[in-house]
Amino acid sequence: MNSLDQLSVVLVETQSAGNIGSVARAMKNMGLGRLVLVNPQTELSGEARHRACGADDVLENAQRSATLPEALASFHLSIGTSSRSVDWIPTVLRPSELASRLAEFSAEQRVALVFGPERTGLTNEHLQHCQWLTTIPTDPEFDSMNLAHAVAIVAYEIRQRFSAQPVGRTLRRVGLEQVEEFANGLQQCLGEIGFLNQQNPQQLMFTLRQMLSRACLEERDVSILRGILRQWGWYAGKLKERQ
Repeated sequence: MNSLDQLSVVLVETQSAGNIGSVARAMKNMGLGRLVLVNPQTELSGEARHRACGADDVLENAQRSATLPEALASFHLSIGTSSRSVDWIPTVLRPSELASRLAEFSAEQRVALVFGPERTGLTNEHLQHCQWLTTIPTDPEFDSMNLAHAVAIVAYEIRQRFSAQPVGRTLRRVGLEQVEEFANGLQQCLGEIGFLNQQNPQQLMFTLRQMLSRACLEERDVSILRGILRQWGWYAGKLKERQ
């Protein structure tokens, strides 16, 4: 990743207009211009523009989405930011470590940095749509951070490494929309053969989505996996005909 142009900050259900403005200011300080607002709980009032301190263009060009999956559909990697960990996301990185990993990506890969609501942070429902986690190493007795401060710290570390040159072939991850389509197809197939817990099918799907994330799938990989699902469905149909 040799440019910050493909990096977006995604704010989920932000409650304070002032915080959105402060985030816009922190983003522009670090050379980031792409802001996505997911179901914001406030309007971009005068307070937002006051806190932006000249980063009005970041606010004006902000994209809006009703849901997090909708917002992430065109990205290749989504990274949740949280002070806690969850079992189904094994890739947990400090911001400096995250920056080093992103330096291996090609310039065309769209990456989303996802930040949750001020009061709760990202919930499990949000985190199921994130492939990696990044955690700022704060004092464990007081780990709740101001939203704009968290954005600034993560963006700063990435900015320090964005020009690093990758060694070997650059990774070209497939878009998250295609991975999600495959995951949905896989869930349907697993449901048909009774492999999923009918009361809580998402429990296993959280883990399976992370398995797909760890594989760092490229477009050809997903095409092969979807071909397997099609063949699976055809074979299952043949078995039904024989019964």
